[in-house]
Amino acid sequence: MKSTIEKNVILGIGVIILLNFVIAGSAFYAMNQSSDLRKWESHTQEVLANLEETLSSFNEMHSSLRSYILYKDAFLLTGYHENKGVLLSRINSLNILTRDNSEQQTRIAELQPLVNEKIDFMEATVLRQKFQPIGNYTKAFHSSKGNVLSEKIRVILKDMKEKELRLYQSRREESETNLKFAIGLIFIAIILNLSFISFQYILIYQESKRRQGAEERLKNTNANLENYSSQLERSNKDLESFSYSVSHDLRAPIRGIAGFSKILMEDHGNILPEDGKRIIEIIIQNAGNMGQLIDDLLEYSRLGRKEILFTSINMKQMAQKVLEEVSNYYPNSKVQTAVGELPSAKADSALLKQLLFNLISNSFKYSREKENPRVEVGSYEHEGETVFFVKDNGAGFDMKYQHKLFNMFQRLHHPEEFEGTGVGLAIVKRVVEKHKGKVWGESKLNEGACFYFTLGVLEDDAQLT
Repeated sequence: MKSTIEKNVILGIGVIILLNFVIAGSAFYAMNQSSDLRKWESHTQEVLANLEETLSSFNEMHSSLRSYILYKDAFLLTGYHENKGVLLSRINSLNILTRDNSEQQTRIAELQPLVNEKIDFMEATVLRQKFQPIGNYTKAFHSSKGNVLSEKIRVILKDMKEKELRLYQSRREESETNLKFAIGLIFIAIILNLSFISFQYILIYQESKRRQGAEERLKNTNANLENYSSQLERSNKDLESFSYSVSHDLRAPIRGIAGFSKILMEDHGNILPEDGKRIIEIIIQNAGNMGQLIDDLLEYSRLGRKEILFTSINMKQMAQKVLEEVSNYYPNSKVQTAVGELPSAKADSALLKQLLFNLISNSFKYSREKENPRVEVGSYEHEGETVFFVKDNGAGFDMKYQHKLFNMFQRLHHPEEFEGTGVGLAIVKRVVEKHKGKVWGESKLNEGACFYFTLGVLEDDAQLT
């Protein structure tokens, strides 16, 4: 699972990426708006330039015609016609440039007939000067009608110019606002990213310090554990050595007691009272039990010191041989046996044989009093691992005591019911542990028991022979 710091870093990165996308999108939109407004500013400047040229050409046209009337210079009449062409061209350009502005289109619609009327009036004046005295057409040129038309034209052009100037100023301010907004967003993004980097750096630094402290504590703990493990290993070896020594040294006295008790019964049993015979029989029986217990303890101690040698074992053949050996211990037993298809195993042959012997002999012992006793050895696959089992239909045991099954000297039945020392299953457990496997038992009281074991994946395959 990911640590809290990793989750926080990932969450923070996700949030900052999202914020950056939002800010970048907003800034991009604002800059696009600003760019569009800049284009409109250029457009407005073009309209203003056309308005200036329109007014200028109108004034030049008016001035050229007035000079012609006064001086009768044909060159001045040419200037009039040129300025008239420029004026009409600029009005046409204004009509095209202001298509997006309904107010300006309205003003142009008012301007065009006035300009046409003014041009007609001025050209009529030019024709009049050819046939009338100068005083008449000069007076006509300066008449109120001509002045009114000129004033209306100038007012419209001035009004259009003012509107364009206001529009230009509005667009310029809006463009600057959008640009400032985009710059502000970029600045905020920089601040947020720097803040995030600083915050994440602090988090990572704190986590690094915390992990360093934890690693240091773990290192010290491991050192202590290794020390304790070494001490425990030495203690276990000393204890096993002591147990082996004591058990070995006790064998001779126990055998002596049993042997002399048997001699006493054989040679002097006829003169002993019944109580004496009973006591000697108890001594012989207890000496036998003690001898068996000592043998089991010696076997258990030897397991701790034994170096295991792994070989490839035909489990089915081994199970059949062990069943034959155990059957010889119970010659009058009617136990039915069955061995399933067992896969080969990598294990220590002697230890695995001891394991099977203990489990199978237990099954014989606890099921031999049944009407149709049965012992089965089999296996199955579970999650890629082979599970072996020894199953019987004997006395079984109460599952609430299963935690005691593999403890030394723990027995779940009374010695008067079933003989034993309480060491057999402890040996089974030790053998399985030396093979890095697992062992467990399941049962229903008076319905039988089944013991399962696995042989784990071993690191010592180099010793396989």
